[in-house]
Amino acid sequence: MDMDTENTVKKTETPEEEIHRRSEEYRVLHEVSKILHSADELKVVLEKVLATLTRFKELEVEYKAGIFLADEEKKVLRLFSVVGEFGQEFMEKEKEIPYGNCLCGRAAVSGEIIISNSCFSDKRHENKFEGMTDHGHYIVPLKSSGKMVGVLFLYTDSNPPWYIRNQEILLSIGGLIGDAIVSRNREEEIKEKNEQLKELNKLKNQFLGIASHDLRNPLYTILSFSEILADESVGDVNPKQKELLGKINKASRFMKTLLENLLDVSKIESGKIDLDKKVQDLNIVVDQQVELNQLLAEKKEIILDSNLGELLPISFDQNAITQVIGNFISNAVKFSPPKTKVLIFTDIDGDNVRFSVRDEGPGLSEDDQKLLFKEFQVLSAKPTGGEKSTGLGLAICHKLIHLHEGQVGVISELGKGSVFFFTLPLN
Repeated sequence: MDMDTENTVKKTETPEEEIHRRSEEYRVLHEVSKILHSADELKVVLEKVLATLTRFKELEVEYKAGIFLADEEKKVLRLFSVVGEFGQEFMEKEKEIPYGNCLCGRAAVSGEIIISNSCFSDKRHENKFEGMTDHGHYIVPLKSSGKMVGVLFLYTDSNPPWYIRNQEILLSIGGLIGDAIVSRNREEEIKEKNEQLKELNKLKNQFLGIASHDLRNPLYTILSFSEILADESVGDVNPKQKELLGKINKASRFMKTLLENLLDVSKIESGKIDLDKKVQDLNIVVDQQVELNQLLAEKKEIILDSNLGELLPISFDQNAITQVIGNFISNAVKFSPPKTKVLIFTDIDGDNVRFSVRDEGPGLSEDDQKLLFKEFQVLSAKPTGGEKSTGLGLAICHKLIHLHEGQVGVISELGKGSVFFFTLPLN
């Protein structure tokens, strides 16, 4: 504690006076804490704290106080908030103070509270101003986790008694203010980063939309021409040519699926997808998708077995939910070994309808489960029949279900298969 005076005293108090003083201390600490946690902008919050401290009678300070914020990199203090009347010269010259200069700059270097009897007799008070009257100071470092955040200064009458208990309270308040400033700065940084991420995401979606849209026409041309040539409707092709055309066609179909998925992602994330929700029977959609995936399952000798519960009609977009159910079933077939079984269920789960698909595949590790519903993720589990995966299907499913205010998830263990599910609200 840095002082230029021997006036530090300890009050002799009656028990009643001590109870009153401590009650006032707790009240001020509580009030300061409450202000620091308010939703006002930082400058307003700190001005309210300063006003509260000047009203704290035990401190015996004037209605003149301020806070400097520290720039640790440039080693300067910048005036941020004040209450009371300060001259224009003060506001101009004290706008920025180097570390080590005058009382506040010294507190920034030492990290200790400074109390000063008189701005005229204290040689450390180097900055003088026209019309300045004699006064004393409390100079309180504002720290958070040991890091210098700023400096609080409070004006007092010259040569007042300095009570040790007051200094302890001010240091406690300095810690609260320091923590609040750091917390607010972090919130602002996070807010700024989030805005940047939103803008980057918007640009990404625009790029995906433009790129995938512009690629569709030439790709569809390749796909159509490869099918025409393979059908030999414009002339004979030899077996080797037919094999190559088949590979071109297969690769083109994969690219077509990828482009359609990219368009879906860009539409969903840019808010350009409108759900056409109608009250209907989910089981009808499930039956249709089981039937459509039957051929794919039969090629791998996989049994598709459905056990559909009695459901009330619910509101959903048929195209979107058809896409999700089709993806879940086709993925189960894709990642299941031949001669296994895929089970499809629907039932009521509390206030929701639940759809789930259970497979007997290799299961998923905990690391894979964390990546599962994110875009462009490569998982350790691979399709069992050489099928291709865009890494977007489940990410799109996740977005579509959330647009319906539902939930999507997986229950899995390595070597024990997986259960993929989603829920949709009954109401």
